[in-house]
Amino acid sequence: MNENAEQGLKFFNLRKYYEAHECFETAWRETQDTSREFYRALLQLSAGFYRLTQNRPSAARKFFTHALKWLKQFPDHHRGFALDELRSWTEMLIRAIDDGKTTDDIISEHYQPIQKK
Repeated sequence: MNENAEQGLKFFNLRKYYEAHECFETAWRETQDTSREFYRALLQLSAGFYRLTQNRPSAARKFFTHALKWLKQFPDHHRGFALDELRSWTEMLIRAIDDGKTTDDIISEHYQPIQKK
């Protein structure tokens, strides 16, 4: 995995979403193989959570929807990640927004670290 993507995962798992987004974006720009779109999905997820911290659920929903689009391009398991689970989680985040849950509740109840399986 790209060094910046690794750093992005560390930031995301520390709930430093803006910093994670920046690292994933750098990884996306630097990568030329198919993993590029995987990094794009991760940057969209981190941006979505960053928007949740700003109490902007509709903006977060857009980012999560874009992330889901990029994640659907990959098989259920990619580079050690269970993307089927990541896709289900992203769909659940979108539903939570659609159901009118508060951004604080979404973050506290539905945040999970992104880890290799």
